[in-house]
Amino acid sequence: MIYEFELPDIGEGLSEAELLDWLVGVGDAIEEGQDIASISTDKVNVDIPSPRAGTVAELPWTVGDVIPVGDVFMRIEVADVSGSTIVADSPDPTRSVKTKDRATKSAPTTRVKAPPALRRYAKELGVDLNTITPTGDRGQVLQADIDRYLESAQDTFRLSGARLAAAKRVSKSSELMATASQSFDVFGDSILAATEAASAGDTTQLSPLVVIAERVANVLGSHRKFNATLTDTDNELALHDHVNLGIAVNTEHGLMVPVIHEADQKDAVEISQGLSEVIGRARDNSLTANDIRGATFTISSTGGLEQATMTSTSPVINLPNVATLWISRITQRPRVVDGHLEAGPIMSCTLAFDHRFIDGAEGQAFINDLNNAFTQN
Repeated sequence: MIYEFELPDIGEGLSEAELLDWLVGVGDAIEEGQDIASISTDKVNVDIPSPRAGTVAELPWTVGDVIPVGDVFMRIEVADVSGSTIVADSPDPTRSVKTKDRATKSAPTTRVKAPPALRRYAKELGVDLNTITPTGDRGQVLQADIDRYLESAQDTFRLSGARLAAAKRVSKSSELMATASQSFDVFGDSILAATEAASAGDTTQLSPLVVIAERVANVLGSHRKFNATLTDTDNELALHDHVNLGIAVNTEHGLMVPVIHEADQKDAVEISQGLSEVIGRARDNSLTANDIRGATFTISSTGGLEQATMTSTSPVINLPNVATLWISRITQRPRVVDGHLEAGPIMSCTLAFDHRFIDGAEGQAFINDLNNAFTQN
């Protein structure tokens, strides 16, 4: 008989996934628990195991398709309880199929011959390997084939993988939230002093971002509306006891937001070590689901990228968070101290929050405490 394997929700509220690769072909014998496909969920690549032993009867999707959770992912010919095998002439007509263009996806899938590294190369460039004419032995796609295709194609940029997931999240944030923002400057003397003191001692060398992250996590404990996430209803907040700090990181695979879990329970050294580990996995494209999920507040920094001095921005809130803090690099700028004009280290910040839940007075109170935390000795 034919077993219809529906794409499961393997994450926290996953609604769809992109098919990266089939690891089996039609007619292959498979075992229960054997990996059958690679998919991209949000920003994490996951191998999907087979729920049954049997023979692959149909692979209804092609690499690059975005598949809704609950749709039939593949069909497996399995033995019935008596030990014989029953092959259905067609899928059960009483079964509900959610995809509107199902008829166009019923053809058997021919797997493109290409090694995993080359598949990643094509994916990062937005190239569908099915459109490439292979010139390698036994019909294998070569990198030269992809490069030749790109040279002959028009200049285009296709969203896929991490960028596609980020684009969907940003679009929903802009549509759903009533975003308000408040920009402010703080003196950076205390932050720089903390990094210099750590560098002079035997502890892990700290960056200004790590010192800032530690202080933000501590302040969030007194401002629970900012340390919150939207629930499934989108009109209520879940307030959290611990701070899971998302920190936006630019990588060659796109913008990632790795999460430091329970950052309020960690000191700057522990945050630095955790951040180094998760950033390393982000840049290696080996993040796990736990690395990028569960953030209750997000920090975004352009400090390492700036050449021009940034003084404000309009950060997009990282759903399901309801607030995010952008920070600039710390630079020497004119300032007034005790009535005297001087040059000193200043950091610009912008706090963005969902005005449906947080009003301006609450934002100002949070900023006041952030300022005190950033400038404390």
